[in-house]
Amino acid sequence: MDAVDRIVQALRERFPCVGPSTDETWSQSPAAKVLDCVLSLNRRYDTFVVPRVRQFVCAHPDIEELAHLRRLLASYPSPLAFSSAELDYKDRRRARTLLGVVDYLIEAEGDHDGGAESERLKRWAEWARPGDYLAVGVAGFGLSGFQYLRMLFGAQTAKPDVHVIRFVSGVLGHQVSDVRALYLLERAAKVACIPIRDLDAAIWTSGARPAAGSADRTTPAGPR
Repeated sequence: MDAVDRIVQALRERFPCVGPSTDETWSQSPAAKVLDCVLSLNRRYDTFVVPRVRQFVCAHPDIEELAHLRRLLASYPSPLAFSSAELDYKDRRRARTLLGVVDYLIEAEGDHDGGAESERLKRWAEWARPGDYLAVGVAGFGLSGFQYLRMLFGAQTAKPDVHVIRFVSGVLGHQVSDVRALYLLERAAKVACIPIRDLDAAIWTSGARPAAGSADRTTPAGPR
């Protein structure tokens, strides 16, 4: 039995009924999704990311598009000043990562058609491939973060975070890389006829929230 077959068997045993994720994350505005993604890097989701994104959205209900977020960022003397004041997050490197990702997406969406920004970003997310993370050129933003960004904007893919890597490695009995874990999981999901984005959410939930409402979502560098 090869690696993909073993993963397919494990998926059918452990996740026999994978349904669509109802997480509020998927319905947020483009600006909120980018904040969610970047804040998720190496941080606990439920206790760190969610309250900060919600607070920002409540404070700035008019900021939905990336250009709006970029203008607000530019109104501060530095990305760190923005992050400290608006997100209660004093991390210079992460603030620079946020600015870089916003600028990257504003440029990327310009290459795709769509009346609304969300449509253009969905087309970008579906067009992009995992290896394109190398072209982002933003320090602190790797493969998993890039994949989560694509997921947020509608791509049927997965992010090789700690939970996905642990799951695939556990099934195979040896440690695998993030690239290998992503490749094998996507192939296995296709064979098992499971939507990969929903499968990613199910694997994350089983690893980070083994008891409903208790465990906290933790995301490795380039998350979620």
